[in-house]
Amino acid sequence: MSGDSSKIGPVGGIVRTTPLRSVASETTAQPARAPAPLAAVPDSLPAARIIRLAGSLATQAPPVDVARVASLRTAIANGNYGVHPAIIASAMIDYHTGGAD
Repeated sequence: MSGDSSKIGPVGGIVRTTPLRSVASETTAQPARAPAPLAAVPDSLPAARIIRLAGSLATQAPPVDVARVASLRTAIANGNYGVHPAIIASAMIDYHTGGAD
């Protein structure tokens, strides 16, 4: 920077000639307009179908294998559930490299 302040425009000093909003006590010459009605989205649009599908999926309960959950709870409670970091790491690598389906 050269220190030449002639390139910098004025800061501040903004004067508003009209108010930002009208005050409730003021009368207006124009009546308030009603908002335009929203048009229905046709089903043929992919976005509308995706939104509708997402809504229907959100209302459904997630799929749960109750028998698997029970067996895992029992194994954890009995101390039989073991974590094998090498197997987990291998599965993660396979997943991220596309090796596992």
